[in-house]
Amino acid sequence: MSNEEKQCFTPTFENGGYWEYYKDLERQFENFLDYVPYLSGNEKTYSFRLANLILAIGAHIDSAFKEIARYPDFLIKYPLVLTKGNGKPKNPTIRDYYDLATEYNLSQRRVMFKRLPEREAVTPFQQYVKVGDRIETPVWWKVYNSVKHGFSENFGKATLQNTRNALAGAFLINIIHAPAYIRLVEYRVVTPQPRGTGIAVFYFKPGWKENVEKGNRWGVIETPLFSYDYR
Repeated sequence: MSNEEKQCFTPTFENGGYWEYYKDLERQFENFLDYVPYLSGNEKTYSFRLANLILAIGAHIDSAFKEIARYPDFLIKYPLVLTKGNGKPKNPTIRDYYDLATEYNLSQRRVMFKRLPEREAVTPFQQYVKVGDRIETPVWWKVYNSVKHGFSENFGKATLQNTRNALAGAFLINIIHAPAYIRLVEYRVVTPQPRGTGIAVFYFKPGWKENVEKGNRWGVIETPLFSYDYR
């Protein structure tokens, strides 16, 4: 291995690489909103830029789920997400990630989107549920796949609304996974209370990370486009 390869940055949730990637995707969408604001009459707007963006968001979400599957606890609990029964690696689909999504109750979690004239609650994984033996997937994920595999006939599905919903899904994944949350708390991206309440920092007690691993979350996170209250 060359020195250049040794020095190559490997993005993870722990080192903030996935969060930085997400922020770049959000900036791209925010820049698009400078020209086409998120108004009800614009939700069906589609464009080449949105098609490129929804492809990038979908790829990011797929990579994020794979990274979550490598989390030691999940690697033991759900060994068949990334490998076949014979132990050989496999190329998982979103249906393989369903158990990971249920660990974090993604189908029930809402984020707030700062749209005009007021904020709007978005539940990006609401349709990611099991119906009988079949696992249903969100509309925006279907759009991502259809644009990826059949661009000509599905270009019109790369709408402002579908892109927004996909981005909300990426935001949620990047803030709810335990290692990601711990990193965001340590770097003061997650704040104890909504801005303006006068409480600015967390006071860490011994064992707080272990409590996070058990599912405990607290505080508020806010970006230029989204916010989420862990309470």
